[in-house]
Amino acid sequence: MTVKGVVLSQKPFGEQDKFIDILTESGILEIAVKGSAKVTSKSGSASQLFAYSEFDIADRRAKNKASVLSSVTPIHIFYGLRNDLNAVALASYFAQVILYSALPKSGTPEILRLMLNTLHYLSEPGHDELVLKAIFELRIASLLGFQPDVVMCRKCGNYLPEQLYFSPEEGCFFCDSCRQQGILMPAGTLQAIRYIILQEFGKIFSFRIAEHCRQPLFDFAEQFLQYHVDKKFPALEYYKQIKRTDFS
Repeated sequence: MTVKGVVLSQKPFGEQDKFIDILTESGILEIAVKGSAKVTSKSGSASQLFAYSEFDIADRRAKNKASVLSSVTPIHIFYGLRNDLNAVALASYFAQVILYSALPKSGTPEILRLMLNTLHYLSEPGHDELVLKAIFELRIASLLGFQPDVVMCRKCGNYLPEQLYFSPEEGCFFCDSCRQQGILMPAGTLQAIRYIILQEFGKIFSFRIAEHCRQPLFDFAEQFLQYHVDKKFPALEYYKQIKRTDFS
């Protein structure tokens, strides 16, 4: 069979071979890549981490063997990621989230599209990596079935309070008159969350957010996804570590 997909992980076996996990429109496939470590390997960059390629696969699972890569053609390699350690760490975090999650059968094409678009913007200069991180976290949570309630204050129905508390655990917000527990944020942060979750996909990467609204967005997106997926990801911890090093 022939599939298009992006490489989410790779692990060596033997001296020359490796297994790769690729995200496709129909789910995640594990493929054995023979001779990948050879200098003359034809799979080369097309089967490396985060490459988006077309894979020709010899399906041998009926014989209790892994599917084996026959040939591969690169579509997009995202070379710009290699120039930024922060971007590589974030891309690895996104991949770990997808690999850990139980993907919905009907939502995988959108998850593939989200991953590809996020990799594209991460690999290009001039894009805010923390905003991209929040976009990925909130959108993937929604695609996995954990969309937060962004309509109104859960208690009084206030649509856009000047200041509010958003609960990652309950997935809803309360105006500051009704409750003072959760992540404190201004109305602009709530509007950004609504935009990321509800806007059509082609527009979610093109918005601006005021400086005072940024940190509550970043805090909520990360905590909301982590609470509902219930998993700590090594790549995220590594990203935070190198970010601290950048500022020291």
